[in-house]
Amino acid sequence: MMRAVATLSNWLRRFGRARDGSIALKFALLGPAILLLGVGGIDLMAVNAADTRLQAIADSGALAGAPSLALATDGDEARERAAAFVEAQLQEWTDGPSVSATYEIVDRLGQRALRVLLKGHRPSFFASMLPPGGWNFNAEAVASSVGLVPLCVLVTGDAGARLLNVQDSGRMNAPACLVHSNRDILVEGGLIDAASVQAVTTARGMISPSPSTGAASIEDPFANLDLDKHPQIGLLCTVSELINRIKVSTGVHYVPAGRHCGGIEAYGDARVVLQAGEHFFLQGSLVVKETARLEGADVVLFFDTASSFDFTDSAMVSLDGRKSGPYAGLVMGSTRDNRQDFMISADNVESLLGVLYVPNARLIVDGDSDVARDSAWTVIVAKAIQLKGSPSLFINANYRASNVPVPAGVGPRAGGVRLIE
Repeated sequence: MMRAVATLSNWLRRFGRARDGSIALKFALLGPAILLLGVGGIDLMAVNAADTRLQAIADSGALAGAPSLALATDGDEARERAAAFVEAQLQEWTDGPSVSATYEIVDRLGQRALRVLLKGHRPSFFASMLPPGGWNFNAEAVASSVGLVPLCVLVTGDAGARLLNVQDSGRMNAPACLVHSNRDILVEGGLIDAASVQAVTTARGMISPSPSTGAASIEDPFANLDLDKHPQIGLLCTVSELINRIKVSTGVHYVPAGRHCGGIEAYGDARVVLQAGEHFFLQGSLVVKETARLEGADVVLFFDTASSFDFTDSAMVSLDGRKSGPYAGLVMGSTRDNRQDFMISADNVESLLGVLYVPNARLIVDGDSDVARDSAWTVIVAKAIQLKGSPSLFINANYRASNVPVPAGVGPRAGGVRLIE
């Protein structure tokens, strides 16, 4: 571009020194046209450079926002991330064009994608007379996430049969995440409906979409969580603590965090409210039955080898997991030597928000109730899971709808992104 300007300047100087009348006449006629073409060429080169840079910003903005599409949300975060990236790039472009931006979630062959459309405008020379109104150019990019489907159900057992077993007319609903078994999946009369289903060995029965078999095992994401050595669990309960265990049939009872020797039993129309913190159940189970209520926010419940939970009858249960600290994201867990059956058959287990972690125990969901329907998200990691009767177990994955964080290793998993268009 600089060479073209220098050549044009030299040519003009020669014409200025010329004494030949015909040359002067030719210049008078051709000079303005030549000058117009020269300036127009320089302007066009600047427009082409701006168009290339704007397309690069659109591509990078789409790639910056697309990873959030793996979160199974409405796409707001993907749009916000793309917008923030584009805005930062435009602010660094001091002589850049004026730009209007559009960000939208689109469908490309059944896959969600992020479309970034940037419309640029800059004036042309001669007061935008050529072309009239100035230069307009567009940059469009469409990117999709190739991240892994969020993991929300993990059956860790690798020996034995029917480790993930749905019987009768039970239903497991996980429409936005992955159901995985380190061994088998057997659906007998019920249904598993998930974003993705896979097993290391076999998968049979009514499963949607069609399951994958021969999958690689997924390691226990909380293998470093050694509750057996926790000081609260290591202390033996005294006879007095066991005798004075909490057993209530009426009224409202606020239970502070700490040790619950002998467990807790709520029945009748009692209401038990677990206060924020860690609750340790030692040498006795958590039983909620009849029309009793169990509530707790910012809590995690831990069970030693002799403890479990049993939610039955018309009991109501609503628990939200820990929001901070070393157990953030967990709502219930057990020691590794706990091989109890954890039972849910109550009619109103409305919320289990967080990770339910029983690595060497079995979770049994029975009856005919909807379980965890009102939880923004739930993750289950268990040695075995069995549904029987006609319950519906809901595994939601709306991770942005709660301030309970999702622990690393479950929920959204790392992947990548790619440009589609």
